[in-house]
Amino acid sequence: MLSDFQTLVDDLVRDSAQWVTPGQRERAIGLALSRYSTDRPRQLVADVTSSGGQALPLPTGWVSGASALEGVETPVGQIPPALLVSSQWAIYRGPLAEEIRLARSLVAGDVARLTFTAPHQLSATEDTIPPAHREAVACYTASLLAEQVATVHANAADPTIAADRVDQAHPAREWAARAKSYRNRYFATLGIEINAQGVEQPRMEAAGVVVGLELPTTHGRGRLYRR
Repeated sequence: MLSDFQTLVDDLVRDSAQWVTPGQRERAIGLALSRYSTDRPRQLVADVTSSGGQALPLPTGWVSGASALEGVETPVGQIPPALLVSSQWAIYRGPLAEEIRLARSLVAGDVARLTFTAPHQLSATEDTIPPAHREAVACYTASLLAEQVATVHANAADPTIAADRVDQAHPAREWAARAKSYRNRYFATLGIEINAQGVEQPRMEAAGVVVGLELPTTHGRGRLYRR
């Protein structure tokens, strides 16, 4: 739950000087939860009932702007499941609300099973972060807080400390290193690729197609190719 997660974050930051306030910690937890929800959103399944026609209501738990519809099954209960192809449904955004539009009409009372994503929840009564990723999300939270502390120390300098000592042990450098370490632990746990500087690689999906071209000659005859 939230209190246990807060304790875990405090253990990672170990802020004896109290640079991190409770408000900063709560905001960092919210940002980390949002990032994790983007990288590993919750997978939910819910049944909705049609009122007839091509429109379906959105399921309970749908978050506008964050959720994504991944599958529609109707009718429910068939083997194999009667999954509609993605070209047969879409999210329609009207002036007042969103709804699901199908390529065919349903009869009033028909049930459709929806598979969709939603952000994770973390509160005093609900915690949807899987145990295997709990430490990783706490590390990402700690990285945000460590970056804030490093910023506070960025312009700090002690004139009584020798220059070489400042260069090697300046608090800003130490906190920045901790932030990078925590962030890399998050990336490693979730399998997110990073470069040598610890910056995540952009996620790009290659797309391509192979086709056979039967192009005739200028005289309209087929072409002959040497094997």
